[in-house]
Amino acid sequence: MKISYNWLKELVAVPSEGPQAARDLGQRLTSVGLAVDTVETLADDTIFDFDITTNRPDCLSHLGMAREVRAIDGSPLKRPESSVQEGSKSVDSVFSVDLVDADLCGRYCGRYIEGVRVGPSPEWLKLRLEGLGIRSINNVVDVTNYVLMEMGQPLHAFDADRLRGRRVVIRRADLDEPMTTLDGVERRLNPSILVIADAERPVALAGVMGGADSEISLKSTNVFLESAWFDPMTIRKAARALGMNTEASYRFERGADIGVVRAACDRAAEMIRQLAGGEVYSGAIDVYPSPSPPREITLRRGRIAAFLGAPVEDTIVERIFERLEFAVVHREDGWRVSPPTFRVDVHGEEDLLEEIARHYGYDRFPATLPPSTGAGAALPLESEERLLRNTMSGCGYSEIMTYAFSSDDAEAPYAPEAKPVRLLNPMSEDASILRVSLVGAMLRTLQWNLNRGVRDLRFYELAKTYGVDGERRALVMGATGRRDPAGVHPASGDFSFFDLKGDLETLFERLDFEGDLAIGALPPYYHPGRAARFGRAVVFGELHPDYAERLKIRQRVYLAELDIETLLHARSRRQIAPVPRHPSVRRDFSLLLDRGTRYGDVQRVIADARIPELERVEPFDRMESGPFPETKYALSISVTYRAADRTLTDPEVEQFDRRIVEMLAERLQAQLRS
Repeated sequence: MKISYNWLKELVAVPSEGPQAARDLGQRLTSVGLAVDTVETLADDTIFDFDITTNRPDCLSHLGMAREVRAIDGSPLKRPESSVQEGSKSVDSVFSVDLVDADLCGRYCGRYIEGVRVGPSPEWLKLRLEGLGIRSINNVVDVTNYVLMEMGQPLHAFDADRLRGRRVVIRRADLDEPMTTLDGVERRLNPSILVIADAERPVALAGVMGGADSEISLKSTNVFLESAWFDPMTIRKAARALGMNTEASYRFERGADIGVVRAACDRAAEMIRQLAGGEVYSGAIDVYPSPSPPREITLRRGRIAAFLGAPVEDTIVERIFERLEFAVVHREDGWRVSPPTFRVDVHGEEDLLEEIARHYGYDRFPATLPPSTGAGAALPLESEERLLRNTMSGCGYSEIMTYAFSSDDAEAPYAPEAKPVRLLNPMSEDASILRVSLVGAMLRTLQWNLNRGVRDLRFYELAKTYGVDGERRALVMGATGRRDPAGVHPASGDFSFFDLKGDLETLFERLDFEGDLAIGALPPYYHPGRAARFGRAVVFGELHPDYAERLKIRQRVYLAELDIETLLHARSRRQIAPVPRHPSVRRDFSLLLDRGTRYGDVQRVIADARIPELERVEPFDRMESGPFPETKYALSISVTYRAADRTLTDPEVEQFDRRIVEMLAERLQAQLRS
């Protein structure tokens, strides 16, 4: 919205003159929420280009901006003169208005001017309009544009002699009704569009543009001047449907001031009489079927400090509202405030508080947090998921967050039998469904980093997957590259299947999950010989080379998928034991075993000895070769005993040792190394 500094000075007093004064005024208006985009200096004027928000149509005029200046410093406001020198003839004798669709046109005002002389506008009027980027047309049309920029009310001047039946009808258009607008385009209308018609056909698109059949020309001598208020939504829909954006529609669709309709009509009629001659018929046709009572909003004094962070003195509050032309009635607990008709953006107490903040000064309120009104509640699995995230971070994984929207092509390779949830209004083909798996997004994230030279990666994502049967919480892990970062120490090996298995076991230990490792049915994107399961909740392993080739990944990638809900519900309850009161006894055994014997076999045999005092068994060394046959290997284990009610004696411990050694020799042919 362009505003002339010289024009503004005619409506409100400003403290000083000169370019610097204009720039200072622009900064002051910016501080109250009316941002200045650009400032253009002309020969004898300064033009501001304001970025006016859509909720402030009252500032789309010089009068509206002058009101804001007055609110800042209390400068006196000089309103445009709207008194009219009328003739003896009455407008009711020559014209009638029929408001058919009053729900779309809340007020319609018209004046009749006889005997005008249409011609060029005076130089001062041309310069004023051209400074704002408006082309001069003729003295009658220029007056309507002048009043629009001055008071913010769109007007339209008809050639009265071309209005058939001397009648104006405000109605909905008929289906496929034709009309040629001022731009020379014939348009086909529909009942959603409001038109201004004469006795036979439409002559203007209400609130958007006039018609070519009734425009003012050099031959026009009689003028019917229109000023009205139209429903914003109707004008917005009509302008969008017809692909038209005019100065009038720009204001009407944001909400014009119904209270200024008559004053703007009178102002324009008098200016036309002064600049183009003619006689203004007495009276105005002012159809206003349902005047709305003043809006009353209660403002509580206590809400100022609670909402803005600090109290404001009563006298300051009342002064701000009075300068903004709000009617204020003081009450014991606050005020009853009635906003003027031009403030269509003010509806509730919060809007009044915003006006106080704007003009009192945002910088005068301290930065404070609102008081807490209660305690929040954690989600059902919040503590477990927090523990899971901490464990993943401790294992060296970084969390990623990807979009829940996906496509059939992206999801099908990793969940071919899933039935996805489809969006009714997708933003694009790549975001037409909700993801059914987290694997695709994880692989795309790994691929994106690998393509940019980042080779050592460990990621996880904890998020939801979706299907027609509902949503589930899932965890996916992805890793590739070296096990540890490069350094001065010996280089570490590449991340492997066993590293991933170890990370999962660490996670299971923290979550108290016990699952048996199994080689069962695996998804096709896993390497068949390098993947496994932990029960039904976890599948993990190396990405199949064929899938890696499709993604152009040339190093091994490892994945793990965990059904979090199943995993957490399958946990065993952790038992907390008191600190032992009696000491433990540790014995070490060095065993010779056949090469086909596994540590798990040794562990099971010792457990079968059923020694209640047995607390722990741990391996600590393994020798593949030495002073023993090649068919054997050496395994060193430590066994810890402890009794809950006494200190163990040497004879008791020796008896436990003999039972373990005898059972190992009997079932595994194990021998003690000398």
